[in-house]
Amino acid sequence: MATSTCATPIKGPHLRIVALDACGIPVTGAGGLVAVSSGFVQAEMEPQYEDGEEFFERNAAGDACVHQKDDPTLKRLQLTVDWCEVNVLLSAYVMDARVLSEGGLPVTGTGVGTGFAVAEGSSTNRFSMEIWQEVAGSGACDASGNQRYIYTAWPNVGATQVGSYTVENGRSTLQFISETRGASPFWDTLIGAPWLPAGESVLDDEHWIWNVTTMPPPTSACDTTTLP
Repeated sequence: MATSTCATPIKGPHLRIVALDACGIPVTGAGGLVAVSSGFVQAEMEPQYEDGEEFFERNAAGDACVHQKDDPTLKRLQLTVDWCEVNVLLSAYVMDARVLSEGGLPVTGTGVGTGFAVAEGSSTNRFSMEIWQEVAGSGACDASGNQRYIYTAWPNVGATQVGSYTVENGRSTLQFISETRGASPFWDTLIGAPWLPAGESVLDDEHWIWNVTTMPPPTSACDTTTLP
């Protein structure tokens, strides 16, 4: 009989965005983007299902002759993220906005991104999003004393919409709303995924990955990096 792992997720100290191409493959080299942030308030996932078709027919006596409904089908997941800290390059990429910069193009490392400008039209940029959570209670560490984490990944995200942004006598949060697609089979190979069990890989129809690991998350930083 298989042995199961139990863990109680709490908080969310790290979030990582990795730029993808139109096929969901991570972009490597100077054209790519990797951003690790702890400046988000919450990330909410809502599944989008297609209801199963229902078949119902009465016979001549008025009794139910056929009464059956197909199972619902998961189409995608909707992700809504609220940010208390606005990382200019991360936000501009996710929203497909123009970067405002001093001294050149910040994505290539020749300038300083100070802001962004959002135009009308559709967002075509795609990215993966990963979140690391802590494990609460007595299960926070494994039997060897290693701290455990919950690793959550959405390997192919896009179709981003700009959410609400309120200016008032209080803090402002930036929001974006995105949708998932099935993963590219090259995703975990190119980003390096030590947070998955040895020998495991992401399949091309998978939208959401959830795993308990002892591999620590990457360090949050304002400056973005790239994949080699």
